[in-house]
Amino acid sequence: MKELAVIDVDVWADVRCPWCWIGLRRLPRTTTELGEPVRLRRRSFLLEPRGPVSPGQPTAAVATSEWGMTIAQWESKSQRIRAEGRGEGLDINVDGALMFDSSPLHRLLKLVAAAKPSRAGAAWDAAFVAHFGRTENLGDWDVLRSMAAVWGLDPAGVERALVGESFAEDVARDLADAQRLQVNSVPTIVARDGSQISGTASAGELVRFLTGAGSIR
Repeated sequence: MKELAVIDVDVWADVRCPWCWIGLRRLPRTTTELGEPVRLRRRSFLLEPRGPVSPGQPTAAVATSEWGMTIAQWESKSQRIRAEGRGEGLDINVDGALMFDSSPLHRLLKLVAAAKPSRAGAAWDAAFVAHFGRTENLGDWDVLRSMAAVWGLDPAGVERALVGESFAEDVARDLADAQRLQVNSVPTIVARDGSQISGTASAGELVRFLTGAGSIR
């Protein structure tokens, strides 16, 4: 039997980023157009490494106060995000999504990838749903504990991840690699040869990129 080639790519993303949810939904759909399987590794990126100035506040309020955007500018941006999301079957409440420090969540997602690798993608998607769908406060560790229980994670392991006793180095390594590769915005897809493309590129652009990225055996 002929061995299938595999295209390896890394995707840097942050759960706080609506474009990352869009990109991580679009990419798997796009890969069905290829004749080769794609192995996707999700890498952590922190939009605000030190955490937000106003945790727990709705994004729309922060955008028009701290980010210096006018109401009209934010509404235009919000409408574009929601429209792109609908194109991928997503209902993104970017206005009501609450600001939070995503570091503990990224450590939990690393735990999922280590303990239950087949569920890693579903865990990322569930986190996006909680943040942009239900606008839950993912800065609340009790909320994170509830999510982790649904994912079937060991409670003791969850606590170690939350306080940073485990997987902090893994997240830090992702951030260092992003800096080394000059990944400055997310979602960004990086192939094994170092070539990059925005995760929000069109389906056709993604297919061409993946085809040119080459494969390994």
